[in-house]
Amino acid sequence: MDRNPLQGSVVPFARRWHVIHEIDLIRLMQEHRDRLALATQAEAIADGLPDRPAKPIMAAFLTALRELVTKGERADGDYLAAMLLNGHEDPLAWTLIDHVRHRHMADGAAARELIAALDEGDAFATPETLGYMLRSFFTACRRAVDFEGLTIIALAGHRLTPEARALLVDALADGVAA
Repeated sequence: MDRNPLQGSVVPFARRWHVIHEIDLIRLMQEHRDRLALATQAEAIADGLPDRPAKPIMAAFLTALRELVTKGERADGDYLAAMLLNGHEDPLAWTLIDHVRHRHMADGAAARELIAALDEGDAFATPETLGYMLRSFFTACRRAVDFEGLTIIALAGHRLTPEARALLVDALADGVAA
């Protein structure tokens, strides 16, 4: 598979990271927090089945799902690739980044299915099916976040500052505790 890393291309604010600081991970960590909050909402709805959540809760959940779909369609992994590859062609690194991309796409597809089920039909008429969809969704979201954190640690290990490493390790530990 041919790759075109960001070498030689002009990308705003792109640079080769020799050292990855905590500030370099802030945007990514906020995206992770948003995704995990959505997973928590999905879990709460699944736990409350067969009852319907209140309309404001449902509206907020659907809005967050739509935002996830929109972000997923825009996310192409260039930022992550630029940060982690550091100008090198590494098949393992590309494979891990491709896994991250595919997990994002799978979460977006599951979000679209949930939106369709909740908007177009009476998903609450079959609580077992809806519960399965919600549980599959929030489990996959949490795994995707963990995998992305592990990918960063694996590929950038020695280039992470102690603060950046602690940020990722704390996020992984929080995921285990949840």
